[in-house]
Amino acid sequence: MIMGGCINILKILFISVCCVSFAESKTENLLKLFKDYVIKFNKTYQYHDDSRLLSKRFQVFKENLEFYDRINGQADVNGTLVYGINKFSDLTPEEFRKIYLSDLIRHEVYQHKNQKTPLDLIKNLNIPKIVDWRKKKIISAVKNQGHCGACWAFSTTETVESMYAKVTGQPVPDLSVQEVIDCAAGNYGCAGGDTCTALSWMVNNRTRLVYNKDYPLVDVTQKCHRLSPSLPNVSVLEYSCKNYVGNEQKMLQLLSSVGPLVITVDATTWNSYMGGIIKFHCSNYNNHAVQIVGYDLTGEVPFYIIRNSWGPDFGDKGYLYVKIGDNLCGVAQRVSTVAVDVS
Repeated sequence: MIMGGCINILKILFISVCCVSFAESKTENLLKLFKDYVIKFNKTYQYHDDSRLLSKRFQVFKENLEFYDRINGQADVNGTLVYGINKFSDLTPEEFRKIYLSDLIRHEVYQHKNQKTPLDLIKNLNIPKIVDWRKKKIISAVKNQGHCGACWAFSTTETVESMYAKVTGQPVPDLSVQEVIDCAAGNYGCAGGDTCTALSWMVNNRTRLVYNKDYPLVDVTQKCHRLSPSLPNVSVLEYSCKNYVGNEQKMLQLLSSVGPLVITVDATTWNSYMGGIIKFHCSNYNNHAVQIVGYDLTGEVPFYIIRNSWGPDFGDKGYLYVKIGDNLCGVAQRVSTVAVDVS
């Protein structure tokens, strides 16, 4: 259906919802916002001649906007919107969790009792006040895992890339995430996995990761087909997998001296993240894996710089920022460093 078809269906949708409790003028504004949304994010249902489907997505969109207003108001964000419209705004929380947060295999290392790290201890650390490994050119472009539940493979492979560039001074290699998805023993490809299990597989098998161009990403689980590695011929020499709840100062020291970290997080409310520092509305029930690429201690609210794997159209060009010290979003519960072998 051409774009005009979408607009016609939206007219029908307006007729069907104008009698709800919202005032007509507010409904018109919401419909315009929704029309702009489906066009901006190229939602496929705009091309289907199905007013019921569009009506359902509009209702979800409207409910999400009400939720954003509520949690932004509670968060005392001083005019900085943290939660708002993004590409996930037409999904219910249940749909979002099913598609994007079914990535991790639970593990006994998880700790559910929160313990804060004193802000004075963080502020007085003898480390640089700002570390951003992107500025050292050791962070690859933001990737998009799509509907493949392999955040565990993305975050670990990205960190191997970063450590290779840090150790060698060479450009960041574009390594094959698909190789890890297909081949990492103890994990289940796009059906889920564990960051520490993936790193253990890399160490125990002295896995030489190949380039993405040689083993390209397809975002589905395939049969493992091992290739003779071409340069950069990098493998994981050793790794750590620790819990730093109540000891986030150690994470900051590692970020400063070692490099980017692999962590697991609670990303339940990230479906509405659009920018700013997350300070509230995040539990410690880990369901997603990401890479921390730095921190900033200069402001009133110190924060981690986190690279996600939901594409550059998520958050701040693929990144988001989480307050340091409160184990917010479970950032300190399962933390890994990576050391590489480039010989």
